[in-house]
Parts: sequence; C-alpha cells; structure tokens
Amino acid sequence: MLDDELRPQLTIIYSKGSPIQEIKEIEYPYINYYLFKPLERNIVSRIVNRTTETLFKIKLWKRYSFPKKVDIIYPYFDCPELATIKHRYYWKPDFQEMYYPEYVSTKEYEYVINNMKQIAENENYNLVVSSEDSLNDYKKFFGPHLNATKVLRFVSIIPDLSNLDDNELLRKYEIDKKYFMVSNQFWPHKNHLLVLQAINLIKDRVSDFMIVFSGKQSSYRDEQYFSKLQVYINENNLRQYVKFIGFIPREEQLVLMKNSIAVVQPSLFEGWSTIIEDCKALNHFVIASDLAVNQEQTKENCIFFDRYSAEALAQHLADFIEHEPSIKEISYEQSIDQFKSDLVNIFNL
Repeated sequence: MLDDELRPQLTIIYSKGSPIQEIKEIEYPYINYYLFKPLERNIVSRIVNRTTETLFKIKLWKRYSFPKKVDIIYPYFDCPELATIKHRYYWKPDFQEMYYPEYVSTKEYEYVINNMKQIAENENYNLVVSSEDSLNDYKKFFGPHLNATKVLRFVSIIPDLSNLDDNELLRKYEIDKKYFMVSNQFWPHKNHLLVLQAINLIKDRVSDFMIVFSGKQSSYRDEQYFSKLQVYINENNLRQYVKFIGFIPREEQLVLMKNSIAVVQPSLFEGWSTIIEDCKALNHFVIASDLAVNQEQTKENCIFFDRYSAEALAQHLADFIEHEPSIKEISYEQSIDQFKSDLVNIFNL
C-alpha cells in the first residue's frame, strides 16, 4: 500500500513448513526468499565457534549463503550470522509471561527475562511493541532502559467476502437464533468461563439467543481448559445457548462476526486484539473487557465491562438481545494510513 518510492527491498527468511504462500499471494514487487536450514552442529563447529567467539566476538561457523548487506533484520533473532549486527530491531507484542508465568515453561520465562534485560541495557537496540499499554509494561518490568522503543499498532486487512453467502454460512454452522460471537483461542486468560457464567445469569429471562465460539479447542497452557468449560455447560444446562464451531477459515469467521448482534472480547490480557481490530475494520460492535489496551484500541462502536464480573457482562448481553446496538459508520482508512505512516517512520523508509 506504500507509494513505490517508499517500498523497501524485502528478503523473507523462512524455515521449512512456513506458510510463505500467503506472503507470495500479496504479489509485493520487491521481494526475495531465503530458506533458513538448521546449521550442522558437531564437535568441530562447537570448538571453532567457541574459540572465535572468545577471541574475536564472532562465530565463524555459520551459513555463508545468508542474506548480505542487510539494513534491518525485523524481528531480530539470535543466530551466528547476526551476531555482529550492532543496530537491532526486536519485537515483543506483549508481556503476558510477566502476568501469567504459570502458563509458560520455566525455560521460556527465563529466556524472556534475560532477553529483555539484554535489550534494555543496550542503546543501539530498538524494541517494537504493539501498544502504549505494552510499552508501559516494558517500562514497569524492565525500566529504566537505554534502548529506543517504538509502538507499531497493527491493522486488519479485510479480504473480499462477496463470494460468501451469509444465510448459507449460518445454515452450515447451524446458527438459527440471534447470537453473539466469541473468537478467541481456548487459553485460560481468554476468560471463556465468564461468558458462560453470564449466560447462566440471563438464561431464565432471555431464552432465544446463543453464543457462538470459534477457535482452536486446545491449549498447551492448560490441557484441561476446554473440558472444564464443557463440565460447566453440562452442570448448568447451557447446551442450547452455546455452539462451538472450532477453527474456521478467516473469511467465514469475519462473515459470522459481521452477522452477530455483537462480538464479545472477554480477555483478561491482550497485547493488541486482532478481534477488536477486525471489528473496527468491519464497522461492527464489540463488547470488550475493561483492559487498558482494549480502551486504547477502540473508542467507537464498543462498550466495556468489568472483566471479573459476570453480572456486568450479563447485563450488556440482555440489553443487546432486546435492542441491538446502533453502529456509527467510521472509515477504517484512517487506521490504515496511520499504520503506513508508522512503518515509514519506524523503519526509516
């Protein structure tokens, strides 16, 4: 979307199995691809690298086909070929590990701590985050810092949905009532249980509705998470009010979101919500938890609720079942233009 004189030459560094076809479909004119293969490790390579790193601060055993004359690696990652790069652009979408360390391994947690401390102590490094809220967390947990920081709020690019029939899609997923949509992965901090508790509070006075849940029904962070939700549903006779449709194509997800009464975003933690951004791009209403980052992300076509209060969410659901929220037409082009401007400024294009 940038003017041609601002478009950089890109080299996509990818590993086997990466979905680079999605990138190729964009048909960006100035692009190359580099397959990043595992570097052969043996006793000789370890000795060579240990020796040259000690004497010269470089690892001699590396991939000599690696892209040369690179101005910026983004996001920067650790490998021997990049060890001598002085100016680095790191990326950290959020600091979820600091709030929920129980959902990551000890190894992953320690890596984040050590990596962020290394970044904070080097004035040549840049850290790109997804929101002012994430930037505040960085300062809170790792400040004061010497490195430069940048905020890059991503936007949603909505694909062409004209070839999808709304009614046919509703029949496909057996949605035959007014419905709200929750489109989050089934991770503990996504707060699905609160939505079920809210349903339980209003089911006796408002019956003709359902909540449609999309997203992968598994979590390495809590393998029993989805089954715990099922237990609550069965114990409280909520089966007729909920529908789980799993991980579905993005285009179908967007159409279902657009046809819902509203999208519910109940998370206990977010970096910059893809779902809220999709709602903004679709000009659709969202009922969002009262996270600071959610309130930073959207100001129109939304209402916020106490993320720990099922009663607060239940009241909004009941109100909107009776009277659907009114939508204010807002052009999303301003958000896209801001993102383009941020790209130019952050990466000195």
